[in-house]
Amino acid sequence: MRDFALIHLNGVRREIRGREALMMLAEWLRKEAGLSGTKIVCAEGDCGACTVLRASCHPSSRSDQYLNFEAMNSCIATVAQLDGTHIVTVEGMQCGDHLSPAQEAMRTCHASQCGYCTPGFVMAISAMLERHDQADARTASNYLTGNLCRCTGYAPIVEAALTVRATEKHSVARRYSDPHSISESVSSTKLSMLVEYDGTKLFAPISLREAVTFSATHPGTRVLGAATDLGVQVNKGKPLPTSLLSLHLIPELYEIKLTRTRVTFGSRVTLAEVRRVSEDVAPEFARFLNLFASPQIKNVATLVGNIANGSPIGDTLPFLLIAGGEVHVASRPGAKGVVRKRKIPMTELYVGYKKLALEIGEIITHISFDRTSAKEVMSLCKVTQRKDLDISAVSGAFSLTLNSSLKASRNGKTAPHVVCARIAYGGVAATPLRMPEVELALCGELTAERIESVSQMIARSIKPISDVRGSASYRRVAAANLFRRFGNEVLRG
Repeated sequence: MRDFALIHLNGVRREIRGREALMMLAEWLRKEAGLSGTKIVCAEGDCGACTVLRASCHPSSRSDQYLNFEAMNSCIATVAQLDGTHIVTVEGMQCGDHLSPAQEAMRTCHASQCGYCTPGFVMAISAMLERHDQADARTASNYLTGNLCRCTGYAPIVEAALTVRATEKHSVARRYSDPHSISESVSSTKLSMLVEYDGTKLFAPISLREAVTFSATHPGTRVLGAATDLGVQVNKGKPLPTSLLSLHLIPELYEIKLTRTRVTFGSRVTLAEVRRVSEDVAPEFARFLNLFASPQIKNVATLVGNIANGSPIGDTLPFLLIAGGEVHVASRPGAKGVVRKRKIPMTELYVGYKKLALEIGEIITHISFDRTSAKEVMSLCKVTQRKDLDISAVSGAFSLTLNSSLKASRNGKTAPHVVCARIAYGGVAATPLRMPEVELALCGELTAERIESVSQMIARSIKPISDVRGSASYRRVAAANLFRRFGNEVLRG
């Protein structure tokens, strides 16, 4: 057992204990490490001013001898959870007397006025250069999605991202992938970590057995996957829970398993990794994952975290409800000393507003769901005030399996025949909602009349509330219209 988090910061080894280990990384960088180039503006992971590059020393995060550096928001992550990683800030980008390519491009393109947001943009563009020698407009836009500028205007910033070129000399991975520091980080992550300060305890075990035992013996423990939501709460004045359990040192929770019909992700698999895998196994889900959370968030946040949060507007939950999702949970070893495990269908997981059907001490370890079949017609959608990075008022997930022979012969006279329908919504009840009665009503010949009837049935079946994102009546109309649009698109072929 060790009492410190080990990180390498701009190539320098740091052991961080006690109070400092429980600080948010951005605050620690500015106040304790003296690296004030990292800015704090929104403290919610929205503006990107706090962006740094992070590389994990977990084997799945490395490519050959080099680390994989990705952008992340440092304002909503505790230092303790960065244990075993390499962190590079804007101060670590300059090479001797020369600016990095991203810094030079921002200067040349006059992409900065007040300069407060500039370090975050530099780090986002630098993350892009770790993956792309040169970016096109779409790539640049994707990498800059999580950064806001209030005075320069985005045209020169985008120009900087489009004109910059990656160079081997300035590669962050090549500069900071020191074999000795990597080896040291890997060695340290083989020891459990316990950090304590002022009544707060954060435990990071190296085995699932230790994790479930700690959870069972410390009632009220908050389990941390990535803690992006907790980080926001702390920054808004809510104190840290007194008992925290971080899962970042447990190897089996980084697993990704594929079978012919199913896919399974461990609770430490990030949304970015889920999106990459889903491009082949659930392409509509992969497309949908592009519409929420910035790269800085997706590189840290986890799919299981979105599930465990239990919000009725959780973006991934409607998809998991229609994709046969199952939550894998583990609890304290029984009489024979074996960790007990069971599976809970997503349709049975939520028993009330943010209440999960978990027993005391149980931990979610994995999530599994069906691969999308070639016979399925699927659509995932959400209604928001802006297209990207916004909380939904209503979200919908629709899947139809059509009679393949009728689908193939459709010529405008033969209507498609629905063999199986799956429909789920978020934002229309206290929990994400699967609608079996509506699904049954949809089976059979798909006609304009049936689509309209089902749309009205959906509006009558849900009981949304009114809040700042929309009134109850608005949500009923939006939910019905989401399905109406999907159904008519299927009908048109």
